[in-house]
Amino acid sequence: MKQIKGWPLALGMLWTLYSGAIAASDLGALLGGGNDSFKKVQPGQTIQLPEDHAAHPDYRSEWWYLTGNLKDEQGREYGMQWTLFRQGIEQELRTSNPWLTPQLWLAQFAITDLDRGSHQQDERASRQGPGLAGASGGQYWLREWRLTSQGAALFPATLKVQSKIGELNLTVTAAKPLVLQGKAGYSEKSPGNASFYYSYPRLTLRGTLTRDGETSSVTGQGWFDHEWSSSVLAEWQSGWDWFSLQLADGRELMLFRLRTKSGRANPENQPENRYGILIERDGSSRVLAPDTIHLTPGNTWRGPKGQNYPVEWQLNAAGMSLTIKARQPNQAMTGRFDYWEGAVSVSGDAKGVGYLEMTGY
Repeated sequence: MKQIKGWPLALGMLWTLYSGAIAASDLGALLGGGNDSFKKVQPGQTIQLPEDHAAHPDYRSEWWYLTGNLKDEQGREYGMQWTLFRQGIEQELRTSNPWLTPQLWLAQFAITDLDRGSHQQDERASRQGPGLAGASGGQYWLREWRLTSQGAALFPATLKVQSKIGELNLTVTAAKPLVLQGKAGYSEKSPGNASFYYSYPRLTLRGTLTRDGETSSVTGQGWFDHEWSSSVLAEWQSGWDWFSLQLADGRELMLFRLRTKSGRANPENQPENRYGILIERDGSSRVLAPDTIHLTPGNTWRGPKGQNYPVEWQLNAAGMSLTIKARQPNQAMTGRFDYWEGAVSVSGDAKGVGYLEMTGY
């Protein structure tokens, strides 16, 4: 093979992805940035839509993320997750050979059967290559796993996933307009580390789910995130706890905290970063002051590799006291990355459902 600067590294990382060697302990290395030529997210830049729905290869990392709580015609309930990750090895090469595009892609799919207490997952990885994976022209895909916009806007769209754990075919429509997170889409994670970030906080999901040869009609509501960056975590940050909550009264609450590594001094004496946003019924929103967000972890569940994931939380924010519980503890993702991603219920001053993601445990 003709040697092009950076491509041997790309082949090596591609092999790492396929071998499953990337573990949770490496997540910080992947998302922490480095000395390279990738662009850094800077304040004051403006997200441009619909152009920015597509991939941003000038930035190191990017993901498109759809979760939802579903119910079939028999009343059985499910959680679902579909995520498309892009990881740049270096900035785009000046070559007409699509096989030399230094971009790696990973797609993950999970179904939680809340009646049976099961959690199944599947994933696949690919180089970008000619048509193997990408995000452009209203198509977001890795081979046959595909989210397809039905017009210039991202939604309405269709999601089609054929997997060893089942087949999901959904029509996805936006019940509320998108929300720019942080400051007009600029989401600071720590000094010098930030992402561009927007969400669709309430989606209507409708379609079919096929498992074990049985096809059921399903309906529900979902959440969509798109985020891109070249450095998210500082060296002294271990991971995050992220909540997307859809309340029964028509509001949504999203919040996250970035944890400081235990036993390690914070060199810049920065407080634990907390962010929250409350989205009203009419789609208007307000960012919450960090010192008004109080998250207390409760009961834990021991993950497949001994991680103690908190599966029950007490939250006080936006004038509400809420209890957030995993709809079942077993919702750990154990593929190329180890993390917990699952459906949750909300009770207390408001009721609802949502999704919780925990990394770095």
